[in-house]
Amino acid sequence: MWLSDSFTLPKGAPNRDGAVAWLKVAASKEGQDAFNPKKGSIPARKDADTSLYTDYLADALKDWGSNKLAGSIQHGVNVNDAWRVSINEAVGLFHGDKDVAALQAALAEAAKSSGQ
Repeated sequence: MWLSDSFTLPKGAPNRDGAVAWLKVAASKEGQDAFNPKKGSIPARKDADTSLYTDYLADALKDWGSNKLAGSIQHGVNVNDAWRVSINEAVGLFHGDKDVAALQAALAEAAKSSGQ
């Protein structure tokens, strides 16, 4: 499962040149290799210095390059907020009553009602 940190350039940014310079650093191999190991994440770039990513991050970096990936529902990658709330409600109710059929029906309705 994945989500993505994003750095953007807002329209009308008061220090556009500084923001563009930061974005260039953040997007660079050197910038990502400096930022991601300290944050506990992996870079989107394929030319990362893999020796900087140990244990879990090394495994995640390997998976990123070879596995079928699923975006994070909780972080808004795959579903909109209304759909996510409906999923969370359905799962919460399931934890209480363990009714598989009701969970399936609620998730199907959440998907149908989502508008996505």
